[in-house]
Amino acid sequence: PARAARRPAWRANGAWKPVSGQGVIDFDVAELATKVAPLAQRAAEAARSAQRSLTALEWFQMGLDLEPHDLDGARDAYRRALELDPSHVDAHVNLGRLLHEAGHAEAAATHYRQALALRPNDSTAAFNLGVALEDQGRAAEAVVAYERAVRADAANLDAHFNLARLMERAGRKAAAIRHLKAYRRLVRA
Repeated sequence: PARAARRPAWRANGAWKPVSGQGVIDFDVAELATKVAPLAQRAAEAARSAQRSLTALEWFQMGLDLEPHDLDGARDAYRRALELDPSHVDAHVNLGRLLHEAGHAEAAATHYRQALALRPNDSTAAFNLGVALEDQGRAAEAVVAYERAVRADAANLDAHFNLARLMERAGRKAAAIRHLKAYRRLVRA
């Protein structure tokens, strides 16, 4: 996916460098996650077979707990959260991200769009939609999504970077320079 930033970005399963896509390991958290993973997996198995139904929020939290070591389980937990509460924006965003990372950009885009329908100013959902659209070769639509991300959060440096890159490719030099300047200003801040 097209991303760019000097500082690592954070998501539920760890930090990553947007430019290279390389993960950044926080050894303290990684060690703790390794110890907790079996507990989260057992809790998920118990929840799936339990007589007491979990709430959408509990399934969402289960998804967060499972992400570091059980992506299939995390996707299942987010899906279950959405079955119970189709308006759970964060479950849409996280499920979309996991689907995208698994190579299902179109399915991910569907979840990002659903998140944006529910929370129109969600910069993360708009940015992720832009990346998913770019990965599908839909640059013009990606520009619209990145612009939406910037309107929702003018400090979204990754969206500015990607807009600068796409604007340059499209021959829109002034717009490319404007977004590149915004990106550089934010990186220095």
